[in-house]
Amino acid sequence: MNDGNGGPKQPNIKTAADQSDQADDGVTTNLYIGNVHPDVDEHALCVAFGRYGPIGSVKIMWPRTVEEHKRNRNSGFVSFMDRECATRALEEMDGKDLAGYVLRVCWGKRVAIPLQPVFVLDKDNPTRLPSTGHPFNAKLAGQKRVRCAGRTMLIAEEDDQGDIPEIKVERPSDQRLVRLIHWTIEHVVEHGPKFEFALISRVRDEPRFQFLIDSELPEHVYYRWKLYSLLNGDTKTKWHDQMFFMYDVGPVWIPPSTKHRRVDYGPENDDERSGDDGQAVDVSSSEAEEEAERRLDALPKDVLGARARERLARRVRRVRGPERGAIADAMAFAVDHAYTADDVVDVICQSLLDPEAPPTHKLSKLLLISDILHNSSAPVANAWRLRQAFELRLSEIFGDLTKVFRAIDARLRAESFRRQVLAVLAVWQAWMMFPEDKLRSLAAGFMK
Repeated sequence: MNDGNGGPKQPNIKTAADQSDQADDGVTTNLYIGNVHPDVDEHALCVAFGRYGPIGSVKIMWPRTVEEHKRNRNSGFVSFMDRECATRALEEMDGKDLAGYVLRVCWGKRVAIPLQPVFVLDKDNPTRLPSTGHPFNAKLAGQKRVRCAGRTMLIAEEDDQGDIPEIKVERPSDQRLVRLIHWTIEHVVEHGPKFEFALISRVRDEPRFQFLIDSELPEHVYYRWKLYSLLNGDTKTKWHDQMFFMYDVGPVWIPPSTKHRRVDYGPENDDERSGDDGQAVDVSSSEAEEEAERRLDALPKDVLGARARERLARRVRRVRGPERGAIADAMAFAVDHAYTADDVVDVICQSLLDPEAPPTHKLSKLLLISDILHNSSAPVANAWRLRQAFELRLSEIFGDLTKVFRAIDARLRAESFRRQVLAVLAVWQAWMMFPEDKLRSLAAGFMK
């Protein structure tokens, strides 16, 4: 065959874009999904596409012949309840990885839209797995879960499924949530089920505490297993990883592997602990834990709770030199908690006034105070209170710095210490941070 000009005739090849253009009548809400993993079923497609809106229908074109099975990929259709949702799904899911296969998504021919959707994703709990109908959302041994766009979904693995459902415990990826779960477990172990009941009654409507309420969430499964583990003799860092039955009748539990365990309960003898990658991991409590503590203990608004005080103390202790990162971290925490200015200033001053602290550490704490004062004029509620609280402690702070200066034997070291302290006072004078006569008095007392 030729094209009439002596050359070979080009075959008429239709691309995905051509097919999409032909199927798109400007109204269709139906999407064609190509290159689908052979293990992915209709429910898995619903979970993957459901975040874009309610789904009216879903269909997998299962292979029927040997040739189709050999392709090792399927195709399907997902039809949304409205065009806008379908458009967003098309734009974002085309080229996305689903269970190791890159999806090809384009418009499909229009299909009838039902009165009610067949699937609506629970957006309040996006980590929720597809319901299996078993306690704690346990799954049968012949099912598995795959990842797509940060979500976990359930797919069929084989035809012959086991009779006993399994619960595979997985550690949540959100480290703040892990610390909140661990904090809750510590208190339940210490105070008993009455504490758990009281906490549930107070935080029932708060999304971050849904791991206490919703037994089908994977975070609840992790919470329930960790609590059971500690109550039965395991430790924070070592636990039995063999399968077990938590109840006489029910699913079998599969603990997390101990090969890659991490700990977020807080250090015993140091300010920080190394993570899996060798980097320092902040193991202090989270803002959620502080809020929970404030609620349970009915703390006044201007009082820094024990958890928050611990978090600040850790940050201040890390300020041991001129490194800006540690200073900025402590400064930001102080400004964020300016509503408890007196307690924040007390924590910082206690660290600076520590008689065992070397001169370099004291200078670092002074630089931290200077950074906080500089940001006390920021448009943050109550930030001004930090300057007011520090002003009441200035005489105590500079009295201690004077003693340290006089105790330095090496002349060059003493001179360096003197120049750095006076430089800070000069900066405060330029900022008009405190009354000039107050600053002059501090400088004169330091030089005596």
